[in-house]
Amino acid sequence: MYVKKGFQAYKRYWEDQASFMDKSPWNLKKILKLTISNDVDGNLEELEFSNHSISREEGQLTLRVNVPYNYFELDSFELKAIELLGIDKNWLIDMSLEDSSCTHQLTK
Repeated sequence: MYVKKGFQAYKRYWEDQASFMDKSPWNLKKILKLTISNDVDGNLEELEFSNHSISREEGQLTLRVNVPYNYFELDSFELKAIELLGIDKNWLIDMSLEDSSCTHQLTK
């Protein structure tokens, strides 16, 4: 069964969009960082975020997800991302695109 929201839906959507390419669909230099209200902590369990992508920082929930290689060309990328992730706009405290500090995929 196809998952309609959550991390798997987000990942599958962007991978399907780039299925014609012979490379990873992900931009390795940027991430989408979402700061989420603690009031919705229980709602996030069903969205199946990995322990690597969600954390607590300064008392707030922080979610980091990869962005597609062409995120800057897409209209309303951030809105599409939160829709796919199953996150309500009212849950967000902050949303930003940041440089990735993860280097495990960059080294060969």
